[in-house]
Amino acid sequence: MAKTPSSRPTGWKCDPRLPIEALAFRKRNPELLTEEGLGRINITAWLYKDEDERERVKVNPNITIAEIRKEFGRAATRDAETGIHSEGIAAQFFKDNPGFRVLGIFSERIPCRMQCAPLLRNYFPGIPWFYYYDRDSWRGENGELLKRAAAALRVAYGL
Repeated sequence: MAKTPSSRPTGWKCDPRLPIEALAFRKRNPELLTEEGLGRINITAWLYKDEDERERVKVNPNITIAEIRKEFGRAATRDAETGIHSEGIAAQFFKDNPGFRVLGIFSERIPCRMQCAPLLRNYFPGIPWFYYYDRDSWRGENGELLKRAAAALRVAYGL
């Protein structure tokens, strides 16, 4: 692990298996290591105990708007077009598997304020989140974006 992930709440230490598994997922899908892949796809990795008390890691990417358009076409209105966040996909997996107990959540990007952060706070209270990229951490004095997710992930992963 090239960089230690940030945490919410602060002060927690990320289990190194989480970013290692997220990067391994990217490496198994080389298109996810390109500038476009790093910029468009967010990978999440969740540490959990299964029903036999074995620790496992669940890894998945988000589903982009482009992928949804390709399969289903455009939405009726522009504001209805959104991708499916990786955290939401993982959360549904754990909702469907109530015998699994989540221990930690890693997402390459900080969970978004509008959907994912409330979802994690409400359905996984007390479970720490870990992340590499927070857009607000990469802003200049005038609010301009200094670094995009792809560049930050390259550094974080040592690519």
